[in-house]
Amino acid sequence: MAIISSVRSRRGINRPVEATEQLIAFKLRGEWFALSLAAVQKVIPLGTVHGDPNNTGISLTLYQGQEIVVVDVGHRIFKETAQAVVSRPGKTASPNAQESPSASQQQRCLVLIQNTAGEVVGVPIDSQPLIRQVPQSSFSPLPSAYLNRGNIHCVSSMIADDGGRQPLFLLDPERLSTI
Repeated sequence: MAIISSVRSRRGINRPVEATEQLIAFKLRGEWFALSLAAVQKVIPLGTVHGDPNNTGISLTLYQGQEIVVVDVGHRIFKETAQAVVSRPGKTASPNAQESPSASQQQRCLVLIQNTAGEVVGVPIDSQPLIRQVPQSSFSPLPSAYLNRGNIHCVSSMIADDGGRQPLFLLDPERLSTI
């Protein structure tokens, strides 16, 4: 029996290890997006958002007595008006599952990220986030024609998965959190 386990352990040694990155994935407007887990401080329930009467896409919320600037992702990523995004109900779904009635009743979340200025910025999302371990070979740059004319902004690359999952758009936390 010792010979078999020795052969198994040698097989593992010869196998190359592919570098991976942990991502937090979530659904927005029917598309899957991701942020590097290293860029995310915390995910909290989205509370009441205040202070955007001119629909600029920048507002405030309170969390544990701290004011957090909320950057409207619909305004940043999809160039929607801020008012259209605030009124949307949250939806939750797994990348491989069909949406259930109870999923559409889930509360929206706020992803807290810290920008280079050290400010904590909240990004509201439509679904409960998932943690994904993704091989770095799955990352591919977006074509420049798409970036120049596309309907999605603040994206640094796309993650294609041959396993039948929808592609993930990797968000650039700096461009997303710029106030």
